[in-house]
Amino acid sequence: MAFIMRVCKSNKNLLVAALFFCLTENSAAGDRFVKIEQAKLTYQQMAAATTVATLSADLEFYLSETASDALHSGISLYWEVSVVLKQKHWSGWWYSTLLAQTNRYRLSYYTLFDHYRLKDEQAQVFRRFSTLAEALVYMRHLVYKDLPLPQYDAAQCVLATLKISFDKEMLPAPLRPIAYFDKQWDLSANERQWCD
Repeated sequence: MAFIMRVCKSNKNLLVAALFFCLTENSAAGDRFVKIEQAKLTYQQMAAATTVATLSADLEFYLSETASDALHSGISLYWEVSVVLKQKHWSGWWYSTLLAQTNRYRLSYYTLFDHYRLKDEQAQVFRRFSTLAEALVYMRHLVYKDLPLPQYDAAQCVLATLKISFDKEMLPAPLRPIAYFDKQWDLSANERQWCD
């Protein structure tokens, strides 16, 4: 019995040491793979006194080696891009939401055709790319046109929030626990807020 306890204890120590090594190794990996470099809103007055906005953002967008390997193994990668536009009302007592929109994107690799596909899950449209580099260059430029802004007040600035989140829950079940601790799967961008 004492022998079994010693073996279990040494395996437990080995597991803790391996986990610590993985965490310290990955924390030294460097910066995030996805960053919002700049974002801006432009406004256009339409007929019937309605205003629409165009959101354009430039991202720094890379895949880690682990995510790239997973993609080439047939695992699709999912991101959610959420945009929230608010304005102060009643002398700044509270913000009212002008627009809240979330789009979901899926990046896949099709081995049979040897191409990459980026699909907008809401619009059910996709684009094909012959290389991963082309797909990532396309993903670096984010543009949303004709965003309706009811109750827009030109005298007040619009508080914009842009968030890009990698959906780890869409990874296969055996990969999910690893993705939560491995910095190679840190494919989300820090939320960006600005006032235009």
